[in-house]
Amino acid sequence: MSRYDLLRREGIRLRIRQAICSVLPAAAIVASLIYYLPTEPRTAIVVSLATLIALVFVLHRLWRAMFRPYREWFERSCQIEIETKALRSQVATIFSKYPTRRKGEQFKRTYNLAGRQVRDLEQALSVGMHRERREVFVTVFVRAGIAVRVTASIGSPFRCSASDDPTRWGDHVERLGCDAIFQYHNHPMYNGITGPSDTDYRCSKALMRVLGSHSAKLRSFVICWNDIGEWRVFEYDGLGRHWLHYEFDVAL
Repeated sequence: MSRYDLLRREGIRLRIRQAICSVLPAAAIVASLIYYLPTEPRTAIVVSLATLIALVFVLHRLWRAMFRPYREWFERSCQIEIETKALRSQVATIFSKYPTRRKGEQFKRTYNLAGRQVRDLEQALSVGMHRERREVFVTVFVRAGIAVRVTASIGSPFRCSASDDPTRWGDHVERLGCDAIFQYHNHPMYNGITGPSDTDYRCSKALMRVLGSHSAKLRSFVICWNDIGEWRVFEYDGLGRHWLHYEFDVAL
């Protein structure tokens, strides 16, 4: 996991602890007041919510003053919030370096995909696919780690396919002297976790059959993001297996 993911997980644990210590006692007090001081239902709801909010605020300040562990949880939560805000800003800075695709403009031209090294290409793809909020299918013909030919098509939020004819891919490999074919698509997922679908596995297997003697050159990838836009690239094959290919951590 990236630095941001680790901080986010730690922050959630700390907030849960603080909530248990402040919200639960406050809720118990409010419940007792409702029981012993019955009022008209609509009024009771309004009074209960206002009392709960006030008590949580009071208990939070009281526990911070009285108990060192609670105070440390709060201080650490503040540190995490500051650091995650900085990480979010760094990711936004990376995204801002790339132009936004105009309506009708080719995806591959907007992000200038041809001629890039693979890792640089994957960054451009990750930014562009994230902005589309739809599945995008990109085929990259690679020679010595450089993208020498790129095709791209934009699909729906749930499906996409190659923009060119896969039966011609073998010809492109031979004509350009390529040593690999990378095919990328994305799942519009923003929790940092995804996996190839059954259709993805079947597609990879079918493409390998079409490529014939060049099938060993095919590598298939799916991209997803966490909530600040850091990307993960998972590789998969036609046998129902997948593994982490690359994880971008803006803190590194």
